[in-house]
Amino acid sequence: MKIFYQWEPWAYSNIVSLKVAKKYWIDKKDIYWCFSFKDMFEEWIKNNSIMIVPIENSYAGSVHENFYHLSNYPVKIIWEYYLEINHCLVWLTKDVSKIKEAYSHYQALMQCENYLKNKNIEPKVYWDTAWSAKYIAETQDESKAAITSDLAAQIYNLEIIDKNINDQKWNTTRFFIVIPKKLELWNFSYNKKISILFKVKDMPSVLYKCLWAFATRNINLTKIESLPTKEWQFEYMFWLDFEKPNEKELNWALDELKYFSKQVNILWEY
Repeated sequence: MKIFYQWEPWAYSNIVSLKVAKKYWIDKKDIYWCFSFKDMFEEWIKNNSIMIVPIENSYAGSVHENFYHLSNYPVKIIWEYYLEINHCLVWLTKDVSKIKEAYSHYQALMQCENYLKNKNIEPKVYWDTAWSAKYIAETQDESKAAITSDLAAQIYNLEIIDKNINDQKWNTTRFFIVIPKKLELWNFSYNKKISILFKVKDMPSVLYKCLWAFATRNINLTKIESLPTKEWQFEYMFWLDFEKPNEKELNWALDELKYFSKQVNILWEY
């Protein structure tokens, strides 16, 4: 069994992949990184394996690209994992007065916006948090720093100037642990939730009618988000997470939802 994640070793996705590997007794040598999310999904489906998918951050919001990938591949979500994010400002030395620019993934820069503004450091978007640390180590430019994890700083022999610099101190990223639909694997998640993606019919108050299927049965919705379908201008689909009710209530709610929807894609319960 292999595990795939996106970004360099010691990016936050890799930290999650190591925790998943420990749960499933998978050797570290069977953990592979991919350059992009698209590459990750392609490798995952070819290898019939496990995939680590970041889906949203408590401060910077959703990773919209992955909503589309999850809807386009035969996925089964078996576990959701919440990783506390503690960003560090890392550099060649500890003389912070020389730093003019900070490089990192765009979401990490968003999560540290106030800190950078107060330090008068210009944010610079880079591939990801771990690659930013690697870039700083290779360039040897004293005016450039990186925002990354403390583990990435250790890997690339960089000084940690400040820890926990994210503006939101309870900063957390939610990951999905995903396998192909046909693969059977033990589920370690204890939060019984379901994720679905649905496209509504063109009629008045249709979203209200769709959500009413859950409201009348006291089903607790934990997330709802609209996304362009990319099939027609200003046409939208909806991502919905909710706590799993009993089977009878679930089937009734989904049947009612399907009546008002053109398509309902159940991404699995976890």
